Amino acid sequence: MSGPSVLAVYLVAVLMPLFVLFSDGSRFDLGGVAAGVATARLLEPLAWSVISAAFVSAYAVTREYYYASMDRTLTAVGFPRTFGGKLVAGVAVAVALSLGVFALWTAGVFVFLVQDGVAPTLTQEAWRIYAGALVGTILGALIGGAIGWITQNYYATAIIVLVFPMALEFALLRTAPEVAKFSPGLAIAAIGVPGYQGRLLELAPAVAVGLAWTFGLLAIAWVRGRRSAA
Repeated sequence: MSGPSVLAVYLVAVLMPLFVLFSDGSRFDLGGVAAGVATARLLEPLAWSVISAAFVSAYAVTREYYYASMDRTLTAVGFPRTFGGKLVAGVAVAVALSLGVFALWTAGVFVFLVQDGVAPTLTQEAWRIYAGALVGTILGALIGGAIGWITQNYYATAIIVLVFPMALEFALLRTAPEVAKFSPGLAIAAIGVPGYQGRLLELAPAVAVGLAWTFGLLAIAWVRGRRSAA
C-alpha cells in the first residue's frame, strides 16, 4: 500500500465507530446510569467494525485490479492460491487493525467517563461486545474480500462496502428495521450488540444470517474470479 492509501484505511477504521457513535447522541446521556452500563453503551459502536474490516480486506484485492497487476499475480501463483491468500491476508490485517482500534477506543471511553465522573467498568456485557465485534471483523473481512473479487473494481467496491452501509443500511434501520436487520452489515453488527435498540437480530439468527451472507458471497466470488482468471 502507498502512504495515502494506508492513511485512508486507518481513517475508515477509526471513523466508522465514530460515525455510529455520533449518529445516536443518546449514548452520551449517562445520567443515573450504572458505570458498567455506561461503559458498555460507549463500546457498542465497535460492533460496526465489520464495515471497516470489509473495506480493508477488499483493498487487498481491488488494488491489484486498480494497478492492473492481478493478471501477473494469477499467472505466477494461480487462482486458488491467490484467492485464498488474499482472503487470509485481508482477515489478518483487518483483525490487527481492529484490535488497535479497540484499544484506542477503549482508552478514549475511559478518559471520557472519568471526566464525566464515572468509573469505567468492563462488565461481561463489555467483553461480549469485544468478542462479537471481533467475530464481525472476521466475517466482514471475508465479505469485503469476496466483494472485491466480484466487482474487480476499486470504486465500485468502495461504494458497496462503505456507502451502502452508511447511507442505505442506517436509513433503513430507522425507517424499516424489519428489513434492515437482515442486511449483511447490520446482521453481523448484531453479533456484537444482539437486539440493539429492539431493531437488530438476536445473537443466534444474527450469526446464521451473517454466515449465510459470508459463504454466499464467497461462493459467488470464487465462481466470478475463476471465470475471469480462465
